[in-house]
Amino acid sequence: MNVSSPQTPVETLLQAAMDGRVPIRAFMEAFVGSQVVLLTGRLVTPDGSGFDPLLFDKQGVLHVAVFTHEARVGNHAQQAPHTVRWTMREVLHRVPGGYGVVVNPGATLGLELSPAGVGELLKDFG
Repeated sequence: MNVSSPQTPVETLLQAAMDGRVPIRAFMEAFVGSQVVLLTGRLVTPDGSGFDPLLFDKQGVLHVAVFTHEARVGNHAQQAPHTVRWTMREVLHRVPGGYGVVVNPGATLGLELSPAGVGELLKDFG
């Protein structure tokens, strides 16, 4: 599988937004409703408890790692061996205050949301 090319409709939309062919707002609206993959250090129960997400430190701000497709997880599964699938909207509601989100860390097809960006998405689409 060529993971440099889009694997899902939301990844195709992300690529179009990154290329300036689609307004970023249109991508974000679709993104919050899409299903994403998260890595967690512990098993997560149906009510969401036990969620111990893979985190990245970006200039002193912790970011929850989110993947748009299982193929994007790569070697990160060694750090957090369990996966959970939620909509991005559910993820945004679970991100602790002051944390950002990094989408597809290490991939060219990705983005970072600052803590303020997470708040804006919740306000606009939550």
